[in-house]
Order: sequence, then C-alpha cells, then structure tokens
Amino acid sequence: MSERKLVAIAALLGVFVFAGASLFQSAQAQSKGKPAQPTAEENRAELEKKYVETEKLVAVGSTDKRPGIKAWAEIQGAAEDLTWPAKYYLPWPAGESRKVYQSWNGNKIGPPQATHMQPQNYYAWDFNIVRGQYICAARDGTVTQAWDQEPAGKENDNCLKIKHVDGEESVYAHIGSNTSLVKIGDKVLAGQKICQGSNESQHLHFVIWKGMIDYPCRFIDYAATNGVPQYGASPVSGNKGTPQEVIDQIKADYAKGEAAFAAAKFDEALRCFRAATAREVLIDEYEKSLARIDECKAEIDKEITAGIEEARKGDFAGADKRFKALKKKFGDKEAQDRIEAALNELKADPKFKEWVAQQMAQRQMIEAKAAEEKEDWDKALKIYREILKAYKKDTQEYKDVKKKIQEIEIKKGLGDG
Repeated sequence: MSERKLVAIAALLGVFVFAGASLFQSAQAQSKGKPAQPTAEENRAELEKKYVETEKLVAVGSTDKRPGIKAWAEIQGAAEDLTWPAKYYLPWPAGESRKVYQSWNGNKIGPPQATHMQPQNYYAWDFNIVRGQYICAARDGTVTQAWDQEPAGKENDNCLKIKHVDGEESVYAHIGSNTSLVKIGDKVLAGQKICQGSNESQHLHFVIWKGMIDYPCRFIDYAATNGVPQYGASPVSGNKGTPQEVIDQIKADYAKGEAAFAAAKFDEALRCFRAATAREVLIDEYEKSLARIDECKAEIDKEITAGIEEARKGDFAGADKRFKALKKKFGDKEAQDRIEAALNELKADPKFKEWVAQQMAQRQMIEAKAAEEKEDWDKALKIYREILKAYKKDTQEYKDVKKKIQEIEIKKGLGDG
C-alpha cells in the first residue's frame, strides 16, 4: 500500500475518532442533564434566522412596537429621506477617533456575523474604547444610572444611563470598574467626561432607548453616510458641547417669552418658550422655559374651562365664540386638542350631544382640508361625509359641506378619467 494511501486512511480514522469522541462527550453531557453545545453551523443558522426576523421588523417602517427605517441602500446619501433627526454627538472627546466594531444590524451595515440581533440592540453601536480612554455624554441630560462597581471579570455588567428631555435615554454599557465621574441625579452636558472604557470588553456598547425600545441614532458631528458611521470606520468626534450661539439664542428667546408672559400675552409667550426649548441644553433659561410652557398651557386651559362652563349653562353661542377666539389666538391644534379633551366630558350627556358633535366636526374639517390639499380625494370625501352627520339638513353648515362633497366627487371623477 502506498504511503499516500496510508496517510489518507490515518486521517480518515482520526476524523472518525474525533467524531466518536464528540458524540461520546455529547451523550455524556446529556446523560448528566447538561445540553450539548451548539455547533458552529448551528450558531450560524440561528444568527441568519435572527437577521431575517430583524429585517422583517425594521423594513416595514415605524410601528407602535418597533421603530423602523427604509433599507440603508435606499437612503444612502439622501438626507432628506431620513426619519430620525441627528440629536447625539459621538460619545468620546472631541478631536479623537475610535473604531466602529459594530453599527446598525437592523440594516446589516456591519459587521457580518454581528451580535446585535435582539430587541433593545438592533440599533446599538460598539466603539473601540478601553480603560484610560474617556467616554463623554453624547447629549445633555440627567444621569439615571451610574453603576461601575462590577470588578474585573464582570465589567461587561457596568452601565451608565442618561435621560433626555424627550424621554429618550442614552446607554453606555461595559464601562471600566470604578471609573464613573458622575452619580444618579447629576445633570450633564454634551462633551462632559462621564467615565472610562474597559480593557475587558475593549469597547463601549452605546444605544438609545425609549421605553426600553432601542431607537436609530445619527450623530451631529459625523457628516459622512448621513451621520451613521459604518462598520470599520474610525470617526473623529466633534463633541465639544453646545455652541455658544445656540446658548445665546435660547437666552434671547426666553427673555422675549418672559416679557410676553408678564404682559399676559400667553400665545406669544408660548411660541417664545417653545423656541427656547427646541434643542435640549441644560441651562437655567432652558429649564425655566419648560416650566413656563406648562404655565402658558394652564392659562389656555382656564379659558377653555370657562367656555365649557358657558356650554353647561346652555350658552352654546358664547362657548362657540370663546372657542373660535382661542383657536385664532393659540392656533388650531394647540387649542383644539384641549377643547376636544374637555368636550369628552360632555359627550355622554344627551342635551350636549348635538353641540359636541358640531365641535368635533370642526376638528375633522382641518383634516379634510389637509386631505384636499394633498388631492387625497377618497380620504377627504370620507371625512366630509362624516362631518355631514353633525348638522341638520336645514342648516347652512349642512349645505356648505354637501356642496364641498359634490365638488370633490367631480374632481375625483375627472382624476379617474
């Protein structure tokens, strides 16, 4: 027998022996009640299954249970199509670069065979940050968790979280033991050093949560690929904190709002305070503006309550007049939302039923006009037909809505032709 054949047989016997040993070890483990470890092929199959599930969830767009985005290939380089605004800075000191180990896996932008497949991690990042390198707040907010007590060997369990004004929370996981520079309740500013990385994990796991659901994140200081660094990139941070001109504008808007509030011009004050809080910056003027917004809304509520009381006394004309004035003063949506909530209190009472229906119809009228502007004739027709039910046939309102329906039916017919 040739030497080559002998080598081949020996190799084959080696495979059988290895396979037999593996089967024996597996049987032994099962006999002891321990499950056999999955093979590499089984791991890959499970990973592919999770990819498929992820794609189904995020490809359909946003739902109540899961935020979604268009396929990455569809939006590459088209910033106007991006749903998610850039609100965060890269979470390390300005001027320094860090390598991206993982980016969004919901869109398979890296890396292949990635690990972020489960809910709360579809839109997570892994950045190469180790002990001795600082992690910075990605956005202004309040610290809600600062756990750095797990020792070496368990540093992956160390985590810091910062809550932001819109309810989102930035999560900084796998931080180094005893490196936190902040505590729960501290207010931090973007660019502020909050902790260090870990030599154990070799990376910062960064993700945005809202109600324990992870949200897509884009970075203000990263212009390439629409603010979403790709796997393998080494982006340079521009996380210097809020520019002085932004802070100056917030202070100016707050000052204007205060002047309007003092003059009881609550509609004007509301606009100014909203402008002052358009971007979260934890300075006094920002936080005072937030409080003033609630006070302005309370003033609106007082006037709406007075209108409801007029309606309760049977003075529907007086209530109508007050509501129209409020909508003109504060804007249709701002006042109408509060009016609608108040009207629901009267909805169940038969003597208010007709009047409440007419008030609700006014809200629907806004939606119908919006549908008309978009030439969505089917939607406009559906809403106007619903509005028609709120009025008696001999009223001018009924005739006006009826005429509008006929006009749209003609437009729709021309369009279909």
